[in-house]
Amino acid sequence: MPLITSRIPFTPENPYRSQRPSTEKIIFLSCEGSVTEEEYFQIVTDVFSEIRSRIKFISVAEDEVHTRHNCRTQEQVELLSKTRPKQLVQRIESFKAKNAEKYEFEKYPEDEFWIVTDVDNNWSNTIINQGKTLLDEWNEAIALCEEKNYNYAVSNPFFEIWLLLHHDDCSDEDKRYAVTDVHNYEPTSHFRDRLRTLEFPLKDKKHINSDHYTKEKIIDAITRARQLHTLQDDLQPHYLATTVYILIEKITSLI
Repeated sequence: MPLITSRIPFTPENPYRSQRPSTEKIIFLSCEGSVTEEEYFQIVTDVFSEIRSRIKFISVAEDEVHTRHNCRTQEQVELLSKTRPKQLVQRIESFKAKNAEKYEFEKYPEDEFWIVTDVDNNWSNTIINQGKTLLDEWNEAIALCEEKNYNYAVSNPFFEIWLLLHHDDCSDEDKRYAVTDVHNYEPTSHFRDRLRTLEFPLKDKKHINSDHYTKEKIIDAITRARQLHTLQDDLQPHYLATTVYILIEKITSLI
């Protein structure tokens, strides 16, 4: 099959191939976490190196991420804190507006845009703005995704359960921390502790050791996550589950 010219030139700042095979699809990710999640997906693209050029992070600017905490300006702190689901959608909108010429989105409708988010306390009735609750904003974010044909990967209660599934099945004790109709969000180090007990700890509570995540472990995680996600038409599971596996399947289908 003949190669076609890529819409993205190769430069050191923009490490995409100068030519691609038959499909031009890119998957764009807007992640809640600027550390754990992005490190994980970077590992995925290293493991499946054939599709490294096909994944793009819609992220806070690198300067903000890598500036030491005590040296960040107030503007940098505010930018890094914009990680609620609706803000992740807005980040996609801003990215598309700024990069329309570079990526020619209208010519490539097969591109996919994903937000990767945790339930955390986003289903709570905590007031955040003029009577609006976190749950109201969550529902607005999901409605925006569906209106604009964006995808969303949700972890209940948070992303660490996806990491855990690479190494072990979830226990009944793990399931106790899910956000449900009768159990509110509970801040906990439980899943980090589980990873540490299994000898796959996160460094400084957030950073991932790439040696702990292999192709085989990623496939195991997909299998376990699919088994947990018992109502697979429900993309906002109100029980311990993560739909990140659907995104990973989409990524690996690019191979």
